[in-house]
Amino acid sequence: MERFSLDGGRGWLTVREENGRARIEAELPDDRRGLYKGWLLGAHGRALAGTFVPEGGALKLRRTLSLDELRRQGAWPPAGAAAELAFAAGAVPGREAAAPPAGWQWEPSPARRMGEPLLARAAGERRALYRPEEGGFSLAYPFDPAAPFPLTPLFCFASVRRLGGAWYAVFPFRPGGCPRPPDPAEAGDLS
Repeated sequence: MERFSLDGGRGWLTVREENGRARIEAELPDDRRGLYKGWLLGAHGRALAGTFVPEGGALKLRRTLSLDELRRQGAWPPAGAAAELAFAAGAVPGREAAAPPAGWQWEPSPARRMGEPLLARAAGERRALYRPEEGGFSLAYPFDPAAPFPLTPLFCFASVRRLGGAWYAVFPFRPGGCPRPPDPAEAGDLS
């Protein structure tokens, strides 16, 4: 049995192989922010594990999936797991809560853009802004000095900038998800 941390250690997901199938169980605290989806992450992709449902004051997920299907999606053997807020409470499905800044789009699954499993695990638990660029792309995660720093393994590659009136930690990447140093001219002003 494998056990993975979810949502910064607030929750967990376990996966156990049984007769050619993967039995998945997961739990998150019910923060009443909306609908969460659980994902199983592999070295070459990810697979939807299911939707968390309220149960006994928590959000729980139980599902059994075919190992063949998980292999086809690149998620077997598992290398990690993620829980993502799919729809915010009160939001209209298919429409983001806030419009992205000009030149950016919401990326609900930044992990799929990463070229390294460690980065995919670090990136896969929440959405980010995405911008294609000549020679690669950038991801921007909402930044709050009082919250855990996003995408911690790439701390030294980040530049903190104001985008569309909000602060973001912006990470530049080469094609294929390999990090690259930020352009000093794009550094944000925190004053």
